[in-house]
Amino acid sequence: MPRAFKWQPHDGERHAIPRTLVPNAVGRSLCDIELTAGSDVWPPHERWWPTCQICDRAWRDAEGILPWPRQGNSANTTPSGKAMSLPASELVLQP
Repeated sequence: MPRAFKWQPHDGERHAIPRTLVPNAVGRSLCDIELTAGSDVWPPHERWWPTCQICDRAWRDAEGILPWPRQGNSANTTPSGKAMSLPASELVLQP
C-alpha cells in the first residue's frame, strides 16, 4: 500500500506533505505550513535537517505507526496492545 505522505525539506526542517503534491505546486504540510513542493531529490545538506515533530506525530498517527521514541516499558506493542518481537538489530545481548 503506498504511503499518503512524503517528506519535504522546508525552512530548516523536514515536513510531511501529501504524496500527490507535485514539484512547484503549493500545498500544506501536516503541521499546516503553506509551502511549495520541491523535487523528491534533496541536496545532501537537507538530508540531515531535523524532522518537524508536529508532522512526525501526525504522519505516525495517519500511518498507524507508534510514536518515537517509545514511551513506557521496553516491550514493543502494536497499536492494539499486542506484543511484538524485537528485530535482531534491537536485541541486546547480555554477558
